Amino acid sequence: MRFSERRIKEFCASQVPTEIFHYTLSQMRAIDTLYSLNRDSGAGVQLKVLAETLAITPAAASEMVDTLVRKGAIIRKSDPADRRAVRLFVGDTLRERFEDCESALNGLMERFLATLSENEKDVFCEVAEKLARFTADTDNFPEVKR
Repeated sequence: MRFSERRIKEFCASQVPTEIFHYTLSQMRAIDTLYSLNRDSGAGVQLKVLAETLAITPAAASEMVDTLVRKGAIIRKSDPADRRAVRLFVGDTLRERFEDCESALNGLMERFLATLSENEKDVFCEVAEKLARFTADTDNFPEVKR
């Protein structure tokens, strides 16, 4: 399992754009979190939601967002439902890079799944779902502070 994890990390690292080196690890975590929060809805994320998800204060999140807006990594847009509110999005260039990386990873997974029989695919999917449920349950990680 560790070998496979390392190989997948190597594959992902080969997909990473060099521009990520313009950001700190905390900034990349914020960008990745913002991308993940926006992936499904695409409606933008409020600053307080980003702060809560990152487990940082709204003031720290605001300062980080200001820096990332200046760097072009994050875009602020007015909320159409409330003109006083602001929604956050990953900048177009980085969003496209995230999408390219996800597409490459999906292609890798499709190539792997093509090597399995139907029965093996069913078992693999069942085990993957169990692993996802296990890792989603914070009770299984008492060592990690919430």
